[in-house]
Amino acid sequence: MNLNNKTTEELLAMIQAIENDPVNQMPKDKNSIYLYTPVARKQLDKLSMAVANNQAEKRRLAGNPVVADGYSGRQSNRR
Repeated sequence: MNLNNKTTEELLAMIQAIENDPVNQMPKDKNSIYLYTPVARKQLDKLSMAVANNQAEKRRLAGNPVVADGYSGRQSNRR
């Protein structure tokens, strides 16, 4: 599945379809902390990363890139 050519709306619709499909939900009789099956969780993770990448690309094209270097931590040795 190529997610690069999809719009944000299409990706969000795919996420909603996976979340609403009863096949992807964990059975209630299993005492699990997860809402979705492992396969559905992997698909949702890929789709959510595609949404984030799509939004970052839109910001980059608009000239407003967000630096995602991560948390650099404390800059001082003083305690």
